[in-house]
Amino acid sequence: MIGIGATLFKRAVMGSRGFSPSALFANGEEGAWYDPSDLSSMKQLSDGTVDAVVDQPVGYIEDKSGNDNTATQVTSNKRPTLRKSGSLYYLEFSGAQGLKTTSNVDFTGTDSMSIFSGAKKDIDATANIAELSTNSGTTLASFRLTAIAGDKWRYSSRGDGSLISTNANNYVAPITNVITGLSDISDPSVIIRIDGVQKNSSTSSQGAGNYGSHVLNVGSRNNANGFQLDGRIYSLIVRGAASSANEIASTEAYVANKTGVTL
Repeated sequence: MIGIGATLFKRAVMGSRGFSPSALFANGEEGAWYDPSDLSSMKQLSDGTVDAVVDQPVGYIEDKSGNDNTATQVTSNKRPTLRKSGSLYYLEFSGAQGLKTTSNVDFTGTDSMSIFSGAKKDIDATANIAELSTNSGTTLASFRLTAIAGDKWRYSSRGDGSLISTNANNYVAPITNVITGLSDISDPSVIIRIDGVQKNSSTSSQGAGNYGSHVLNVGSRNNANGFQLDGRIYSLIVRGAASSANEIASTEAYVANKTGVTL
């Protein structure tokens, strides 16, 4: 996974027209795909009722991957708000909101992970985009894609060993990026990519085993009880599998289009 060439990505992006993230799950891969641009996939209430509308809270967002990993928020003041700017839709988190899957996402069948997100951080504070488990620092077989206080985006992963993190530096808020995290536990690698470019990687041991079966948190830690994002999520795709160069480039191009970022 380390050192995927720019030429391959250029070719893949050129051939990515018409790509849909549903292709990433065509062989039964576990994961989730949340798409705020699809208003039909969201509801205002956590029970899946009341159609989502711009400038109103979202308490329910369907998983479009086919895995039924719906994310919800029961508490009304912890729900993000659906916004639209120009042609772009996003969920706005104002430092107190978060979503989580209604049940555990079972990644016990894989030791590889691919995460793609279009996100904005409004302030330089530690805040989650996505985290598998209530706390990846204390929970084995987990991962975390996050902003770190200062000027960093970070991706972290672990099996039954240490949490290994890779940082992308010099991304000062307010800033919007396409952030990609790629990892493999058995052939240890943890990679972070920003706007289609690999920024950092590690081959340190994450231990052994596969990922776990845990709740997936979006925009915060532990159901909006910590590391709440002050910013936006335009797109989030979590795939429990290694992704090829073509898949990575096509997905990043898709997310960039949803986010208004030029790769």
